[in-house]
Amino acid sequence: MISTIIGNILIFIGVCFTFIGLIGVFRFKDFYSGLLASSKIDTVAMVTLILGVAVRSGLNWFTLKALLIMVFVLFINPVISSKIALSAREDGIEAVGKGGEKHGS
Repeated sequence: MISTIIGNILIFIGVCFTFIGLIGVFRFKDFYSGLLASSKIDTVAMVTLILGVAVRSGLNWFTLKALLIMVFVLFINPVISSKIALSAREDGIEAVGKGGEKHGS
């Protein structure tokens, strides 16, 4: 009973993080800011969603698989985000500053 409530709360928090992150992705005009927002969705929302599902389902094989996927994504997400940013910079996509000025070369 209490694990279901805690799981539902974590899932709700994960869904809220997802919606807030999606607003950030569409609101930021700069590619790199949108990439930052999307990587935060991947990390924070995914962790809370998987933890919520794991708490709800109890200790079983599904929970172990979900937690292993979570650990894998936690290790691989920063690498993927940095490689996307590096390839964007190599393609000439410049960062836009607060006043609209371009940064980088």
